[in-house]
Amino acid sequence: MKLMHIEDALKKLQQINPEIRYKSFVEGKRFSAGLIAFKPKRDSDPKQIKHLDRDVVCHVLRGHGRLRLNARKIALKPGTICHIPKGTRHDFAAGKGGDLVLFYSLIKTG
Repeated sequence: MKLMHIEDALKKLQQINPEIRYKSFVEGKRFSAGLIAFKPKRDSDPKQIKHLDRDVVCHVLRGHGRLRLNARKIALKPGTICHIPKGTRHDFAAGKGGDLVLFYSLIKTG
């Protein structure tokens, strides 16, 4: 069994780029999970990603922001849980006032 304390994990986030940091908690063949944090940006990045064989489930832990699914924008706040089906283009962005922090799970479905 593994335990993750959110405050400790947030101190160990690894930078992907100036906007995104993350910490993996568990990695497996069919499942992975961890924390991901998005810093507020001045300009919106039009790039979206998709996972061809994995569903994404995210739980907003801190901050406010938005999830963009294809062209649809969804407001995010603490307590929001999102399911993104495999193959769905998406991206996240933090709102003004601080980082958007999510607990994510990637679940292989195909």
